[in-house]
Formats: sequence, C-alpha cells, structure tokens
Amino acid sequence: MVKQTEINRRGFLAAASAAGVSALVGPAFAQQGTVTFTSWGGAFQDAVRNSMLTPAGQALGIAVKEDTTNGIQDVRAQITARRVVWDVTEQELPTAETLKRENALEPLDYSVINTDGIPKELVNSHYVGFVNFTKVIAWQASTYGENGPTTWADFWDVKKFPGKRSLQQQVNYALEAATMAQGVAIADVYKVLATKEGMDKAWAKLEEIAPHITVWYRGGSQSAQLLRDGEVDIIHMGHNRVESVIGSGKKVNYKFDGGTMDIDALMVPRGAPNKANAMRLINELLKPEPQARLATTMPLGPVNTNAFKTGILTEAEALKVNTHPSNIGKQLLVDPNFYVGRLDVLTERFERIKQKRG
Repeated sequence: MVKQTEINRRGFLAAASAAGVSALVGPAFAQQGTVTFTSWGGAFQDAVRNSMLTPAGQALGIAVKEDTTNGIQDVRAQITARRVVWDVTEQELPTAETLKRENALEPLDYSVINTDGIPKELVNSHYVGFVNFTKVIAWQASTYGENGPTTWADFWDVKKFPGKRSLQQQVNYALEAATMAQGVAIADVYKVLATKEGMDKAWAKLEEIAPHITVWYRGGSQSAQLLRDGEVDIIHMGHNRVESVIGSGKKVNYKFDGGTMDIDALMVPRGAPNKANAMRLINELLKPEPQARLATTMPLGPVNTNAFKTGILTEAEALKVNTHPSNIGKQLLVDPNFYVGRLDVLTERFERIKQKRG
C-alpha cells in the first residue's frame, strides 16, 4: 500500500513540474515580484482572495499566486523533496507548532509584521494567528427539521437520529468530540483526555461511531459539497462553510453548542523562494481592515481585535461571528499543546479506527 505521505509528495511534484499554482488576478503593471499563498480552497479561499489577497497584492505591487493545502503532510512533502514553492501557508495551530519543532518553518520578521491588536499568545517566533474558526454540528432540515442533533451525544445516537454521518479525517477534533459525546463538560475535556482512562474511553467512543460514518471528508470545500448536495444528513464542519451552504439556498441548521473552536496561523515554509514578500503579505493580511472585511464575507473571528473597531462589521454580521460574546462560551477552544509531539502517533491510531465498517 502506498503511504499517504508518498501520495502527497507525488502529487506535489507533478503539480510543481506543471507549475500547478494559479495566479491571482491583479493589476497589469510592473510588479515587485511574486508570492504564493495557500489555504483550504473552496468558498473560504474565495473569501480570503476577495477580501484580503487582491487588496494586498494591489497595495504591495506583488503578484499573488494561490494554491490549496490539505495540511501538514503537504508542507513536509515540499521540504523533503527540496522543492518548496509555497511562501505563506495557512495551517491549524497544532500543525504550526509541530512544524516549528521540526525546523520546517522560517522565523517571522516582526520588524515587518505589525502585531498590534493580536493576542500575545498568538504571536510566535515562527507563526502568527490569522483567524478563529469553529466546526459545528450541522444537519439537513429536510431530515430532522428544526430539532436536529445539537449535541455530540445526539451525533452518536444513531437510533434517535438515523442518517448518513460525516466527520473530518483527522484526529484533532475527533478525540474532543468523542469525549463530549460521553457527557463531559467543555471545561473538563482536556482534563479527561490528560488521563489514560480518559483517552481509552475516547478511543472506544470513536470505535463505536466509526462504522456509522458514511464519509470521512478531507477538506472544507468537500464538506460544503457534501452538505449542499444532500449526501450526508449530519456533519461536523466549519460554521462559515455551513453559512455559505445556507446562502446558496439549502435549508440546513446548526448551533454553536459543543462547537470546536480553533485558530489558523500563517507561516513561511523553510526554503520559501520569496521570503521577503511573504513577510510583507502576512503584515497586510493581519491589518484590522482586511480582517474585518473577511468577517463580513464569512462569519469568522478576526484574530486582530481592532477589526471590531473599524466600523466595517454591522451588528447583525457580528452576531454570526463565532467570537461574538453570545457565541464564544458555548464552544470548546482546542488546545494545540495537546497534540504537539504526538500528533503522528495519535493520527496513526485514528487511521486504523477509520477503517472500521458496519
């Protein structure tokens, strides 16, 4: 069997040899070089492009190119192949810290990057916070109406809520969900997972639900397609993507209760070909105005708290943002330190559980 890492490496090399990154449309004048930015694709990356990348490219006079990422293995594959083509990549916080410890990232230049308004705990030597996002339990209104599965116990209850289920194919979020499905309070999730007994129960809970998962989706754009096309009845996915599905006219519901909030960070892979422009681009993306513009397009939490002072967000828009005071207390803030140093081991066991079928 070919390992997933090798698949990613082959895909990357093929893409690189075919110049497989797409240029962002920009002004047709002399530009000060290029920079390649990668994110999660789909409607989210469209929103980042329109609210952030295009204005940044115009302000800097840089040709901004784009690619999509599926996570840590994509970054590792480029570095292993010694063919790094990405300059700035967006990754989850646990991935950022793991890559830093693997010496896979360039140090950030904070003489260029202004971090005013960004919480100090999100300013790291090799990565910086970018946006807060939350994965919620969403369901088809045609299947469950208004009273759908709003808790993790509901998600696991295949008798009360029969239907096709979907989870993302990564261990982070899954262990937390399995723990909450046992009735553990949000505040106690990581206390429980810090014990052997707690971990054993979480793995057992995942083994219980695995045979009922119809699709283990790979990325955010796939999750939106699954929900929009009615291929699944219940799914754990980014609430911004749920909102995009709702905006397309599909009747689906969700609540923030039990949502898993995480933070995406920006980083520069070691050996990035346009490191100087990468620092300039990161600085532009962290400014209050683009952070606020992104939140008006998709209800994601700006990492720069000054975004709420720009006047760009209306009160109605702010109420849909996951970090709004009326929403934030209902969610679990994922602890990146829980996975650092053991993400690969946990992923390996999770992969075995995923293979279980009913």
